[in-house]
Amino acid sequence: MNKYKAILFDLDGTLCDTDEMIVQTMRAIYLDYKPRKIRTRGELYYFSGPPIRETLKNEFPDYDPEMMHEVFKRVSKGFYPSTVKAFEGEIEVLKTLKEKGYLLGVVTNKGLPLTKYSLELCHIESFFDVIISADDVAIPKPDPSGVLKAMEFLNIKNKGDVLYVGDNDIDYFTAENAGVDCMLVSWGPRVIKCIDQAKYEAKSYNEMRDILL
Repeated sequence: MNKYKAILFDLDGTLCDTDEMIVQTMRAIYLDYKPRKIRTRGELYYFSGPPIRETLKNEFPDYDPEMMHEVFKRVSKGFYPSTVKAFEGEIEVLKTLKEKGYLLGVVTNKGLPLTKYSLELCHIESFFDVIISADDVAIPKPDPSGVLKAMEFLNIKNKGDVLYVGDNDIDYFTAENAGVDCMLVSWGPRVIKCIDQAKYEAKSYNEMRDILL
């Protein structure tokens, strides 16, 4: 018997390896809009997770936030094809989870067009029964509304039937706020302060499969 009815995934750093896209995009934007700003690669990795509008507002306070969001979308899209990819073993594990009867979903702070584009580049778009993006909620993660909306769409009323999978502290607090179990994946470059508080930790997709099956 499956441990859960549904597994909901964060996108960036969990389903799609987008770290290099973030690094290259932000470096290009700094060059055009704040050439004296220097961020290390390690610092840029932490821009994955929080809403990008919030990050851009903090990084470029002298510019219109909506304009900078459009700049980010335009610049980043040029880096997607060469940098965004699935993680090792991921496609096989997602296929196995579907075959075992799990409902799969995405709950992300990324907008819907780039969410779909990311999934397509990773060749995993067909696995998901529901996608809840930043465009579908009023308040982004760690607010629980995305997880709760996905549960409503999947007609799941028992929070014990849902697992949320992510790669950073925001994802842990999203699961906690929604009242569902959390699995944190630790293959990324970010330090996860809440890693010991999550119900599960997975160091690879194969380990995730072993935990769930």
